[in-house]
Amino acid sequence: MNFISQKNIFSALLAVILLSGCAKNHRVFIDPTIPIHNSDIGKGLAVAVKVVDNRPSNVISKWQGGLKVRKFTIISQGDLKDIFSTRVQQGLTKLGFLPKNYNPRTERILKVEILNIKSRYQENIPRMSIQVKADVKVTCQNRGESLSKKFTSRKRRSDINPTTFPNEKLLNASLSEIMGDIFSDPPLINCLTH
Repeated sequence: MNFISQKNIFSALLAVILLSGCAKNHRVFIDPTIPIHNSDIGKGLAVAVKVVDNRPSNVISKWQGGLKVRKFTIISQGDLKDIFSTRVQQGLTKLGFLPKNYNPRTERILKVEILNIKSRYQENIPRMSIQVKADVKVTCQNRGESLSKKFTSRKRRSDINPTTFPNEKLLNASLSEIMGDIFSDPPLINCLTH
């Protein structure tokens, strides 16, 4: 009798695992901060902001668990162009600039290209590890002069609890680091202020 009930429990568990093993989409809320202090370095100068998402897709990660039973796809909730545009405008405002909607005739243009936002997961049962990488290219155009720079952030966490999956905090920490680097980069700020 005990063997039969164990067999039934095992069969029920296997059915649950297989049914829950279908591919699932997880949406992460991308909400980077602007880790800079307020300043009047921009002196009210107008800067047109243009954000371009050059990623081939909205997929941040595709992950397949052990035994290839569980599959996950992680995508961002909302349009990253809008999110980045808002954050770039906030960063410029904190520095004392006057952000404007993009117009090619504007004297000062700050173009932000989202090149890559990826996360990778590795199962180390019962824990997991995550790696996050983000790349953003920023171009300043001012009175015929141009300056382009690529900003990259890599973060890794090991031995984390799987319940934190898909770990949007680490993604946002990586993007916040990039925002801080952009708005504290002396050559880029110099390009905007001259």
